[in-house]
Amino acid sequence: MRLQDQQLARQLMRLRGDINKLKIEQTCHLHQRMLNDATFELEERDELADLFCDFPLVSSFSLSTPLKLIGVTKMNINSRRFSLC
Repeated sequence: MRLQDQQLARQLMRLRGDINKLKIEQTCHLHQRMLNDATFELEERDELADLFCDFPLVSSFSLSTPLKLIGVTKMNINSRRFSLC
């Protein structure tokens, strides 16, 4: 009985580790997509600014709403105080 308890405990610990690993991977992919979207948006703005003279000047470091929601600020991006998985 004790052996079965130990085996079950090991199995549950492995499952817990797998679940945590999947959560981390999912979060990293989500953050990577948000950063890609922000980069694409900035590149698109720069291209449009080159095409249209009357395009309003907007700071190239302005952030999209999703990045603001997770707490990424201009300072974080400029000083690279965040990391990707």
